[in-house]
Amino acid sequence: MTVSTTRLDNVSFDLGSVEPNGNGRKGGSSIVVSGGELPFDFLLPTAKLLHLLTSLSASYQHMDAQQQKRARKKLYDKIYVQCRPDCYIEMHDGLHARYAGQPGGHNTDHYWRVFCDERFKNRIEPLVGDSVVKSPTGQYAYEWGGLNLRSTAEVKIAQALNQHGVLFFANARGRIGLQQTVVSDTQLTGRIEADFLVIYRGKCMVLEVDGQHHAEGEQTIRDYARDRVLLRSGVPTVRFTGRDCIDRAEAVVTEFLAILQGA
Repeated sequence: MTVSTTRLDNVSFDLGSVEPNGNGRKGGSSIVVSGGELPFDFLLPTAKLLHLLTSLSASYQHMDAQQQKRARKKLYDKIYVQCRPDCYIEMHDGLHARYAGQPGGHNTDHYWRVFCDERFKNRIEPLVGDSVVKSPTGQYAYEWGGLNLRSTAEVKIAQALNQHGVLFFANARGRIGLQQTVVSDTQLTGRIEADFLVIYRGKCMVLEVDGQHHAEGEQTIRDYARDRVLLRSGVPTVRFTGRDCIDRAEAVVTEFLAILQGA
């Protein structure tokens, strides 16, 4: 494949960087900063990612039909082998891509989250159209083991839970009816989220990492209300400070599992 270079107002990146042995960060247990400092992101299926990269490549546009077919196939093969959790590719300081899984389940499209700065955003939007998600980078600062996590404390707890071999869900979202929750129904919408939903030996409990945000008045009210409605459904919550989770993650998880086992 001819090395393809994309030029965007004196900005360029080499399509050869989409490479299993290239400059990308990857690894099943690595901690990935989701998007770094890049402010915009696009959620694209692999086919649209290929279209985006080839459309931005000046060299690709000058190939004949057969050359384009071969180049596209080679690029597809390079991308396909990287469809795994935590794969993060830095094609340029203003253009990154992270594997985003198969939202539709097995035998459905693989998706990629493309992160970019203002220079690339203005060129990407006309190419991908309105059919894909476009938003500022979300609240999840890190990715580890295919999980989206908000803080270093959450990363530490996820790693410790994984070391214990227990089933857990990170930042799990759900809904709950608020009937007969006379106080809580004025403080919640019915949508709830748990930092870690842990299932261990047939029992279920929530582990919450309380950072600085928990000290904020409105957040504390919502957290207490959420704990009450979960407990009504038989799911208790155990809270630890963010500092303990960072400094003593193994001890936190050991204590938490002891509480869960005895519940």
